[in-house]
Amino acid sequence: MDLNYLLKALIRRKWIILFAMVIGFAAGLVFTIFQKKTFVSNAQYSTGITQTQKVSLQLNEIFDVNQIDIRFNNVIETFQSETVLGMLSYELLLHDLESTHPFRVLTAKQKNDTTYRNVNFQKAKDILHSKLTDLTLLNTYDPQEKKVWDLVNLYEYDPFNLSKKLTVERLKSSDFLNIVFVSENPELSAYVVNTIGIKFKEFYNSLTSTRTKESLTKIESLQRSKSKEVDSIQKKLEEFRKDAGATKSGDVASAAISSLQEASSQLTAEQSKLNTLNYKLSSVNDQLAALNVNVPSQPATAANNDEYIALRNANQSLNSQLALKGGNDPDIQAKIDANTKKMASILASRPSTPSTNPNLQKAVDRKDELIKSKIDLEAEIAAATENIKLYKTQVAEFRGLAFSGGGKEVVLNGIQTDYENAQKELEKYNATLFASQDLDVNPDFNFKQIVVGLPAIKPQSSHRTLVVSSAAVAMFFIACMIILILEFMDNSLRTPSIFQKETKLKLLSSINRINPDKKPLKDYFDLNPENSRNRSSEVFVESLRKLRFELENSGKKIFLVTSLKSQEGKSTVLEALAYIFSMTKKKVLLIDTNFSHNSLTQKFGAKATLENFNLGAQDNAIDKIWGITTLTDINNTDVIGCSEGNYTPSEILPKNNLLVNLTKIAQHYDFIFMEGAALADHSDSKELSKYAEGIITVLSAKNGLGERDRESIHFLKTSTGNKYIGTVLNKVDEELLEL
Repeated sequence: MDLNYLLKALIRRKWIILFAMVIGFAAGLVFTIFQKKTFVSNAQYSTGITQTQKVSLQLNEIFDVNQIDIRFNNVIETFQSETVLGMLSYELLLHDLESTHPFRVLTAKQKNDTTYRNVNFQKAKDILHSKLTDLTLLNTYDPQEKKVWDLVNLYEYDPFNLSKKLTVERLKSSDFLNIVFVSENPELSAYVVNTIGIKFKEFYNSLTSTRTKESLTKIESLQRSKSKEVDSIQKKLEEFRKDAGATKSGDVASAAISSLQEASSQLTAEQSKLNTLNYKLSSVNDQLAALNVNVPSQPATAANNDEYIALRNANQSLNSQLALKGGNDPDIQAKIDANTKKMASILASRPSTPSTNPNLQKAVDRKDELIKSKIDLEAEIAAATENIKLYKTQVAEFRGLAFSGGGKEVVLNGIQTDYENAQKELEKYNATLFASQDLDVNPDFNFKQIVVGLPAIKPQSSHRTLVVSSAAVAMFFIACMIILILEFMDNSLRTPSIFQKETKLKLLSSINRINPDKKPLKDYFDLNPENSRNRSSEVFVESLRKLRFELENSGKKIFLVTSLKSQEGKSTVLEALAYIFSMTKKKVLLIDTNFSHNSLTQKFGAKATLENFNLGAQDNAIDKIWGITTLTDINNTDVIGCSEGNYTPSEILPKNNLLVNLTKIAQHYDFIFMEGAALADHSDSKELSKYAEGIITVLSAKNGLGERDRESIHFLKTSTGNKYIGTVLNKVDEELLEL
């Protein structure tokens, strides 16, 4: 099947394709006319994801693009989560129930629904307000909440319907999110894009765990303990300085050696402690790295931030003043303690809403614990590092003093060193406390709305031209595809080339399809110039002339005309042959030997005399033949009819029948044509083949080949000798004759 054939197949069905395009055009037009008007509103939000963090627990933070993409995806998924959309749907329903200008008004049919009539609206409002406060979804297993959920669906505010009209996307290579919503009400669209940001922030805040009161208490306890230790060493140092007692000369070496041993022991213990702390810190960092991929950073809690920051800055200034005065000033220490208590109360007063996602909350809590551990470990490591430096210095000093004297100075230097070391550790704990408290105040996620969604002035364009043209083009391609698929599935012998490819039989002529019911067959062969013939008639006649030429050049006179199947057009072809031979003054005898369907006998009204003909030894064949023939309205054409019945020629014909004497009869006719029954259905044609000089098959281009047809073709090729002349391909579409 070549492209030329497929193209012609489409051209032949151009009116079907055109009709399909008209249908598509009309459908697109109707769709755009009756399409509901929709209004679009959009808002933009700045996420702050790409901004540098104010406080980072990692000393060497890397700006990772992949991590940023993951966090953006997490934010988008959170926007489209069941909880955020659920909170949005509850806000929308409350608005319509409480506002004098609701976004959607139910129809009378919807209000008669049992869902609407069974709702206690005051109870429903209370439930919705409670769910919005707690950031929890309706429980459909609870009868009261199930009624509210059904009401949400009746208004089509459920998350599924909202998500179909909502678009959340990141503006390319930027820090902004674009929120778009489409609805039938411009105010509804604007309300959704503005409110969903608020609901997102509320839900996002609930996912992040703030510093707990216990965590702050623990750090403050360590800070107070270290502060007492500093005070104790300072007091000891002051008392020692007041001591004016003399020392014995032998005490110098003894004191130095004793201090050297103590310093060496402390150095070894501190180094061991530092190794342990470094290992623990490495383990905590590994766990944090694994959690950071899935757990979002803590968002800002806006309440009382300004007051908290002011108190924190005041404490930093007071600690600096306290350090300058040797760490011993009751007034300054009292102010620091008062500010610290206020900061703790501010943190305790912040609302904390449990996460609606247990798994995510568990991961966030775990991250919080690891951060606390990291802060403690870093402070202890810094203190241990300073201690090691101090002990190394002391070891070196005491090693020299052990042989040079100065025991009182050694003791004094040791106390002074202990005091300085404790002071540095206290500063580390103060810094750790401030960093822990500051995690809530300086988040790494600064979410803000930068473009407010406004109600659209005009409805969204229906794109009528695009829709209509697309529908027409789509129907064009669909119609073409269906036609081509049908052509590929069609196994009929519709063209001469397909016939020869499938059968490998000789093609005598291809005859185009005609309708004898509309135009009598004899009109096709009327040579009167006044009787104009159309293109189809001319092609039909020329095809038969070609067939006549092939038969005349075959050198044979007695032909059997058969077919593979019934209803292939044998009788019509035989009648047409009689007309085409009459045009050349040839005398033709038609013998109806198709006992299963004697159509020739019926068409010409011939006498059924074939079965009764019996030529005796003394009879003159030609004289007796005139008695059984019937004259036709075709010039020089006679016909011998037969009776219709369920039998074969060998079963019904007498011993010395007409067919046995065909050679004698052929002396008085130019051509004799016998019509046989279909090869696939009957054995008649096989029995008749021995009486014929040539065999012609008629095949319809509208039929395909079955297994029995291939068996018949094999018979023609192998069992008829040189009698088989060729095939006439009948009922071919005129435009396919040349393919």
